[in-house]
Amino acid sequence: MGPCAIALGGSHAKGVADAQSDIDIYVFAESWLPDAERVALLLQLLPNAAAARSWSAPPEQAGTDFALDGQEIEIWFRQLAPIAGIVARSVAGEAVRRYVTWTPNGYYEHCALADLTSLRVLADPRAVLTPLLERIAFYPPALRTTLMRHGLVSAGFWRNNFHLETALARADNYYLRSIAQQIVTDLIQALFAINRAHFPGDKKLSTHVGKLADVPENFMARVEAVLGGEGTSAAWRARFAELYRLVDEVAALSA
Repeated sequence: MGPCAIALGGSHAKGVADAQSDIDIYVFAESWLPDAERVALLLQLLPNAAAARSWSAPPEQAGTDFALDGQEIEIWFRQLAPIAGIVARSVAGEAVRRYVTWTPNGYYEHCALADLTSLRVLADPRAVLTPLLERIAFYPPALRTTLMRHGLVSAGFWRNNFHLETALARADNYYLRSIAQQIVTDLIQALFAINRAHFPGDKKLSTHVGKLADVPENFMARVEAVLGGEGTSAAWRARFAELYRLVDEVAALSA
């Protein structure tokens, strides 16, 4: 199978696990057994494992998931070369976002940096992770510049925009929630970059934002108030006024 490394990742590695959290085991390697063989080997080693299942997304990644004594466990196999590519692009200041089902606001490649920097390495006999971790030991300045700039673009686009104004007049709830979510999503990217903190993804975001040093007061509570529910034209205008106060406060932090 060649060189490999094993690490604890996910919420347990990041220190934000709760009673609902699964255990994420990352295996970095160049190749791995086929799906059925991984399940068979797992059941041989852990006969009490329940609901064992495997999946593949060739050639870069695969997984084997199961439950043990009521605890959900996911083993995630990743090739190192694609991850090294993400690190290189991030260090160069590229912010790549893809739209995928499993993360509603889009998958940001630089999320991988949060995963890498939080890993608890369990075994790495050939130090295959060392070069990657050394490259991101400090937050990449070029990535920070890109995310701070991009994080304010949608807010600038929609401020005083004709289509936003007509949506506010109509109280077009679905459209307005979509615009507000877009602005908030981009703003959060800027906020993590301002703090030189790697964006960890949307799950448990309030907890992660709570760990940042430079944040507008009551940021997440204000965001949730902006995004919540339907409303009249006047209510939506009040929400967007609050949203743009948040935008201005984040922009001031980036100055």
